Amino acid sequence: MTPARHLSRLYGLTIESPFPLPGAKSLPATHAVPDVTIQWQPESAWREIAKPITSQPEADADRPWLGMTSEGELCLEWRRDLQFVINPANDQIVVVCRPAKLEFAPTALIGIGLGLLLHRRGVLCIHGSALSINGRTITLVGDSGVGKSTTAAALIVRGATLISDDVVALRSSGDDFIVEPGSTSLRLGQAAKTRILGADLQLSTAPWVDKLLWDVSADDGREPQSRRLDAIYLLGDAEGFEGVRPAPLAPLLALRELIAALYPQGFSTFLTQEQLTLLRAVAERVPVIVLRYPRRWDILPELFEVLAG
Repeated sequence: MTPARHLSRLYGLTIESPFPLPGAKSLPATHAVPDVTIQWQPESAWREIAKPITSQPEADADRPWLGMTSEGELCLEWRRDLQFVINPANDQIVVVCRPAKLEFAPTALIGIGLGLLLHRRGVLCIHGSALSINGRTITLVGDSGVGKSTTAAALIVRGATLISDDVVALRSSGDDFIVEPGSTSLRLGQAAKTRILGADLQLSTAPWVDKLLWDVSADDGREPQSRRLDAIYLLGDAEGFEGVRPAPLAPLLALRELIAALYPQGFSTFLTQEQLTLLRAVAERVPVIVLRYPRRWDILPELFEVLAG
């Protein structure tokens, strides 16, 4: 039987995979050569890490382990359950697992799997949500749990368009930085989903994370377009404050925050000099604004007005 061939466009790359990727725009099944191919191999093809890059987690931990094989492949693995193998040419990811674990692969691939591959290809990636709102393209960043996806969902129901969630891939174009369309599968907690979308809407669950997946991609037959980045907003808690308080950051402080927001998270020690130079240029050319506001549902309309410019 011929394996299924799914072509999609994510982060500026044409990707061929044996299964659909959540929130990815499907492309016609042409004979075009993909930039990246994703393959599946059974657990018998498991690679052994010869050179660890991160420390090996405890047997019951959910975080992955990263290292290199003796053949120069980059391996990301979870407890002998699932493994992503990136070849030295950075144009192939092999998913290694038993068939029962394949359901976990697509969601992880559009996040840390492709994030690592993009990093190896020299693409600058930020952990956040990118949206188009009133003709402006913005990116929301902040610590895990601060409410990036919740805020993005609240903006979308008020008319904003999601460009990419979780991974924001940037490329330079003259003096500008361009956001490449990514996954439009938004990850929401149950409380946020109920509050923003209502209790009746049924969403699928993202494996391994306690989140629901809301696919907000536009089914209009058009390929998503790259967009110039206009501003980056750093979300911050401000209990006791009234209203939304924006405060622009000086480039040096903005650079520090952008380094902390580098994707994949936890791998800032692998930041290359070229990527650092790009991050510095982002901090100098794109406004980075801290937004402090009380984390209350009734603040969302005011937050929308501020972000809409």
